[in-house]
Amino acid sequence: MKSKPSYSILAVDDDATNLRMLHEILSPVYKVYAAPSGERALKFLEKQHADLILLDVEMPGLNGYEVIKRLKLNPELAAIPVLFLTAQEGRDKEEEALRLGAVDYILKPITAGVVLARVNLHMELEIYRKRLETLVNQKTAQLNSTQDSILDILASVTAWRDSGTGGHITRTTSYSRLIVECLLEKKHPNYTISPLYGENIIKTSKLHDIGKVAISDSILLKPGRLTGEEFDEIKKHTTFGAQMIDDAIEDLGDESSFLHVSREIVISHHEWWNGSGYPMALSGKKIPISGRIMAISDIYDSLTSERPYKGAMDHGEAMDIIHRETGTHFDPLLINLLQDTFPRFEDIGLSQRNTDEASGTKRGKR
Repeated sequence: MKSKPSYSILAVDDDATNLRMLHEILSPVYKVYAAPSGERALKFLEKQHADLILLDVEMPGLNGYEVIKRLKLNPELAAIPVLFLTAQEGRDKEEEALRLGAVDYILKPITAGVVLARVNLHMELEIYRKRLETLVNQKTAQLNSTQDSILDILASVTAWRDSGTGGHITRTTSYSRLIVECLLEKKHPNYTISPLYGENIIKTSKLHDIGKVAISDSILLKPGRLTGEEFDEIKKHTTFGAQMIDDAIEDLGDESSFLHVSREIVISHHEWWNGSGYPMALSGKKIPISGRIMAISDIYDSLTSERPYKGAMDHGEAMDIIHRETGTHFDPLLINLLQDTFPRFEDIGLSQRNTDEASGTKRGKR
């Protein structure tokens, strides 16, 4: 095996003679560190990295079994391959070592040929595992980047179809991010979301109005207020959008979790807490948390944005309406959890509107 001095091994044994032998056998190929006890080994690993551990079983204090149990409880150390060193023979001892997560089992007295062959084998496997892990991470990052680009393109399609929507999408995505961050930080038992689910909410919130591409221009771009019949047509953007995403889910399969979250948002962001929303008249916690989050972001931005038929409200006026409609339109506990977060909505809204105007991208000017 070609010398790889950059790879390191931690040898753990209370017998100084064994540690010297292991160093003589392995140091021509690897960096070898020695620890005379389980406690010293764990302290070493708090500050230093090891690519592989040779671990004696029978030691005073923490024995090898106790050490590996602690290693497996630490996410930063759990993946390090461990080879047990022991004078105990027997199938039950070997099974116990493997059950606890060891990759191999070397009997004492140790011999140079056996130790070097086993260490070389498992080090090659570890190098391969790390390379594979790096490749998977690179491919995942590439996939996520592609996914984000596609979402941006789809959001842009909506923005081009609906004047004023470009800034709306950007701002509502930012508001949704603030809400998700708040829930992840506060960890309320009734509003437990995983980081992945939260990230999917943020990513796909920009598609909440994708169904509007199926609404006719005469209604979508009408400068004044809509008639009741026209508003009924606008409402269909929720089901149109859900149908589009259903087609994508059918093509890509159920593994595309972000699409399922996107569908939740598209179909439910106009539902009301009291059941008077659309398209399914869902109420309370039957409305997905993603839809309840999007409802807050969407309405806040609508209230604080200028439209052909109305002026923009300031932050205080918008919050008065949101609080007034808490329990009817909005989830009351969610609104209560966000009290410290709402002031940041105003800062983001002002900042992004100023950016839009400075760059000339305000969609209403097309």
